[in-house]
Amino acid sequence: MKLATYRDGSRDGQLVVVSRDGALAHYATGIADTLQQALDDWNFIAPQLRDLALTLEQGKARHAFAFDARQCMAPLPRAVGWLAPDDDTAEPRPWRSDALWGPMRPLPAVGGSADVGPALAVLCGDVAPDADAAVALEGVRLVALACHWRRAPDGDAPHAPWGVTVAPCVVTPDALGAAWREGRLTASVTTAWNGRKLGIAEGADQTVSFGALLAAAARGRGLAAGVAVAGGVLPTPQVAGDPPAWPRGYATLAMRRAAERLTLGREVTPWLTPGDRVQIEARLPDGSAPFGAIDVVWAAPPHNDGVTAG
Repeated sequence: MKLATYRDGSRDGQLVVVSRDGALAHYATGIADTLQQALDDWNFIAPQLRDLALTLEQGKARHAFAFDARQCMAPLPRAVGWLAPDDDTAEPRPWRSDALWGPMRPLPAVGGSADVGPALAVLCGDVAPDADAAVALEGVRLVALACHWRRAPDGDAPHAPWGVTVAPCVVTPDALGAAWREGRLTASVTTAWNGRKLGIAEGADQTVSFGALLAAAARGRGLAAGVAVAGGVLPTPQVAGDPPAWPRGYATLAMRRAAERLTLGREVTPWLTPGDRVQIEARLPDGSAPFGAIDVVWAAPPHNDGVTAG
């Protein structure tokens, strides 16, 4: 089952069910108005959403319409929390959960420098305190594709969490088939920067499984329905050598600049700046792209010619 949230002028948007191929959608009106409402009562609401999804797939949904990712907010615009590890540890920490941006929403019109951070994430139901990894993994309700943005307002190396952009659709683990296994997703995540490929990362190479991440996040406190846990920046493969090589490119600009220091002795690639465009997409082994694409432009700051109004 695939779900998305359409803009309707409210803060939480309107929940829609999306067909497997991403061509059609149907409002979930009468079942659940928002995704948070569905997560809060998942065992009761999810079967009804599945019935609607089946009707949509069979071509029997009378009020189906063409799905348009441009109308999407983040699937869960106001997550209870967005947690992500800062490094390769299994310790997810709060990210800026007040800044979950839709898949095509321009980045805020401010200056400085920024970097991308493609990641997979899961939206969970209630997870009991101190649940082990296997039990915690059972709390996964939906899988998402996201990008963590880091920014430095002074143009130096981006380091501060800025916000999170989320792809238009979230998908139940069963709909991912064999690609979802033991808390990891086998998917190739491609990041493009201004129309050029930055790199292809592999979801199966995620450092820590989602079961372990959820267990760590739930330690001593549990997790409430609507919490999102991200898996951290996805790695790209490195081939040992002198110098080493990265045949599939880089997940972030920081990784690319670090590679340039090793191979060229200096950094050549700039950071993201206003006006740049970033596109991220995840494809499963069967070639499908279940989450849709992230496609954002960093808006340029308003022009200031030095003239003060008034």
